[in-house]
Amino acid sequence: MLLFPEEEHNKIKAGLITVTFRDWDKLRVEAGKEYKSFNLGFVRVEDIGYVDFKKIPDEDFTAAGFKGPDEFKTVFRKRNPGFNFGSGRLIRIKFSFLGSENRMASRVKPNEREVINIMERLVEIDVLSDIGIKSDDILIYLRDQEAVNSRNLAKHFDIDNDKMRQRMAQLKSEGLVASRRDGYLLTVRGKTYLESKV
Repeated sequence: MLLFPEEEHNKIKAGLITVTFRDWDKLRVEAGKEYKSFNLGFVRVEDIGYVDFKKIPDEDFTAAGFKGPDEFKTVFRKRNPGFNFGSGRLIRIKFSFLGSENRMASRVKPNEREVINIMERLVEIDVLSDIGIKSDDILIYLRDQEAVNSRNLAKHFDIDNDKMRQRMAQLKSEGLVASRRDGYLLTVRGKTYLESKV
């Protein structure tokens, strides 16, 4: 997970902030990988590494949302009291904002904890539902299909179309399925969840 101050969120979404700095004891994210950011969405790390504060170009401070090195030092020290800018521990991360959590969740493989959370959520959905069809059965069916619309899904499982659409909306909100003009299909998140149960 990669966190950002809430006051930076709008600028990140607008593409105005694409660089951030950290005082971590080690590199905790990797270039080329996507990470969830609480209350923001998903970001992809483009580049990461230790930097010498004196050699940071002005454009990096601007891309981090600061007017220059002096403003950056003032704000960074407030967030990281006692940080020594000569320590060689300053980490620069260049990143791209990918989008909101709901839209991007389907592209990210869940970790073990998230798989457990998905299982618990689906049990809750199934228990509260009155259609008598398990979410896992729907996901397994979609795994072996191209795209399937709600009408054909309802016919296959012999349930009301409106109820099927409601269930698919729930699965979509969990990032397990995606919808296209020609129907629903399993996402990367959905496939990873099913693979974890084998």
